[in-house]
Amino acid sequence: GAGAQMDFTDPLPELVVFDLDACVWFPEMYMLWGGGGAPFTATSGSTAKDCAGTQVRLLGVIPELWNSLKQHGVRVAIASRTDEPTWALELLGLLTTAGGDPLISIVDPDLVEMYKGSKQGHLRNISRKSGVALQDMLFFDDDPTNISDVSALGVTSILTPEGVTEISWSQGLEEFRQARRG
Repeated sequence: GAGAQMDFTDPLPELVVFDLDACVWFPEMYMLWGGGGAPFTATSGSTAKDCAGTQVRLLGVIPELWNSLKQHGVRVAIASRTDEPTWALELLGLLTTAGGDPLISIVDPDLVEMYKGSKQGHLRNISRKSGVALQDMLFFDDDPTNISDVSALGVTSILTPEGVTEISWSQGLEEFRQARRG
């Protein structure tokens, strides 16, 4: 199935940080304004609908990737500037990995950073709280500005215009390993 060939050989990052809107799922939360939004109802492991019937779906290989990250003991953090953090948390509780675990159960509860501002702040907080050095992380985001801001901190940062795909993961691992070899 999807993601079956994904690389999980060592070295792996200690921690993988994900943006949410248009990276883990689509549509973005603000796109549900004007009558939509919470409460959400799961329609499958990778889809939910909002109160107006609009579907939110997981992108790329998120269900398989998050399942594999759990299996390999890699920590997961969230760095989001979503307009609706409570909606995002609700969706993280409803949508599941390929193994059937709610996405929220994969995320380190201390490492959910959802607020406005430069993502450098999100990543610095994640590093401080987790004890994981910035260069030992891998970061995925669909916004080029966030990628350049976070790259400047020394974090391997991968642009995901179509969400986190198998190619995004491969590229992330390759760049992470190259940076470590220095």
